[in-house]
Amino acid sequence: MQETELEKLERLAYIKDEVPSYYEDWKRLRDKLFNDKETREYATRNLPIWVFFPSGEDKVYASKTDVREKIGVNFRTLSAYLDKDKPVSRGNAKGCYFYSLPKEEK
Repeated sequence: MQETELEKLERLAYIKDEVPSYYEDWKRLRDKLFNDKETREYATRNLPIWVFFPSGEDKVYASKTDVREKIGVNFRTLSAYLDKDKPVSRGNAKGCYFYSLPKEEK
């Protein structure tokens, strides 16, 4: 059975502590999986987000990336408050509620 990239990352995480020469391989794969803009946008681009603003208005955005660009909220804040029934406590999105919607079938 072929090892997935995530499994390889986990294996390298253990190896790099014992053999420092594996650190760069682990770092490169980690960055590819978690910090690469194209990978991140692909993983989140089709998940619609319903935003309720403090003014009482609401709007559906096409993706997490779209919310981040239009409202100015970062992914960490969005993930922390997504589907939690709690308003954002500070920053650009203070008072906003975020809910994920199912992907629309085309």
